[in-house]
Amino acid sequence: MLRYVSDLVTVRRMTDEDDLATVNAGNPMAWQAVWWQDLSATMDIRWFIGLVDGVPAGFAAVCPLPVAAGGNGAAIVHVLPDNRRRGLGSALRGVVENVARGQRPGLTYSYVEGEADSEAAVRAWSLPVVGHHHESVLDLAAVDQAHYRATAIVPGVEIAELALGDSDDAAWRALHEFVQARLREAPDSTDGGGDLPYESFRDMVDEPWMLLTARDGAVLVGVTQVMRRPGDPSAMNTFFTGVSAAARGRGIATALKTRQALLMADRGVARVFTQNMEGNEAILAANRTLGFVRASGYVDVAQELA
Repeated sequence: MLRYVSDLVTVRRMTDEDDLATVNAGNPMAWQAVWWQDLSATMDIRWFIGLVDGVPAGFAAVCPLPVAAGGNGAAIVHVLPDNRRRGLGSALRGVVENVARGQRPGLTYSYVEGEADSEAAVRAWSLPVVGHHHESVLDLAAVDQAHYRATAIVPGVEIAELALGDSDDAAWRALHEFVQARLREAPDSTDGGGDLPYESFRDMVDEPWMLLTARDGAVLVGVTQVMRRPGDPSAMNTFFTGVSAAARGRGIATALKTRQALLMADRGVARVFTQNMEGNEAILAANRTLGFVRASGYVDVAQELA
């Protein structure tokens, strides 16, 4: 695919010869783009390069799966600062929206709250705001370990690291089914979102402490999972924490998070990031209690696709 927008601006498919780091420079959400690049091995994510006068000047990526609220797909568009206001962002948007059109009812984009160029682009494109997320960070060296050890215990519930070496495909698929169900219950996955391919779920976990389970007897009632934070080797990022509806209100989510925080600290992880939807007061309050401090905010905007 090669799309000519003008004599100056073109868009083509990204190839293995293209360097994401070059066109990802200056991106306030650069870590997310690198994560998406890793996910591309197991998930349908399509990448495009934008060129100005033949020189790479930006990129876009689109996941045409129902990953966002309303069954929307998701997309990233970034243009290098020196090449903005030349129509390249609009050209990249047009390409990714054409990919998703007919597959998804819309596309959801995210940007860092207060980032002036992103806010200007959203206004110019008349994209409605559909959600806000808080990004918070926990300094693992500063946690009250005695308090964490106490809250990591729930009577009648066994919390354990993933038995990575002993888990067969059936065990992985049972875990995936549980996580997929909880994802679809999350506030930012309402009305058809929250799709997570099995292979992507499994590929994110390469150490037992990265996924903890909570079981009441033989019944799986909760999971917490972290992933590596691209660009920061001393940090992890919470992927998801979920508890089945019947088991909520017992402190299981907090116990999972505190136990995992202690395990990460023991392994030299310095901090853990998490992103949670504004309005999800239960988890935001729990994060504050655990010592998470808000670091930034993300704004979700959406384009309907006719």
